[in-house]
Amino acid sequence: TMRGNGMRLLKLINDLLDMEKLAVGKLNFDMQVQKLMPLIEQNLHSIHAYAEQHRVRFVLASRADDVYVRVDGMRLQQVLSNFLSNAAKFSPEQSQINIAVSQRNNTVRVEVIDQGPGISAEFRSRIFQKFSQADSSDSRQKGGTGLGLAISKELIERMNGRIGFESVENHGACFYFELPIAKKQPAI
Repeated sequence: TMRGNGMRLLKLINDLLDMEKLAVGKLNFDMQVQKLMPLIEQNLHSIHAYAEQHRVRFVLASRADDVYVRVDGMRLQQVLSNFLSNAAKFSPEQSQINIAVSQRNNTVRVEVIDQGPGISAEFRSRIFQKFSQADSSDSRQKGGTGLGLAISKELIERMNGRIGFESVENHGACFYFELPIAKKQPAI
């Protein structure tokens, strides 16, 4: 219990520090051209235990294997972790969460599609704001700081991408981000 509470407190402190650094423009980015799929696969592997804890499973439903993006790999992993942990937290037990990666012209889109309660109409306009949480008792019981999506939005936008969601209340949600496709760097 103490270890779990300590980890939650550390995550809260790190989220608050990230928000402050983003607000003052002091969060450093290590932008590099890299393949997207290994970043996604690594993230799915690292969050596997969290999925098991919530009795859900992540399924990589579609891929874009030869796509390169210019991103900070660690920051992109942070966004993916936020999306995946939210999906696991709010999905019913034994459900499947799909991760879909698709190329669209000069962009790549990564979607995390859950089977949770969806986003209420009243909450949609605030979902990417700091400290935003849905007001239902179910959402409050799930925990969290309400910072994950606000941080994710800032990170994706600073990597020249776009973030959003689609949802039908009581029928799940699809959170996504889109990034410009980069040209593969020539080998040295």
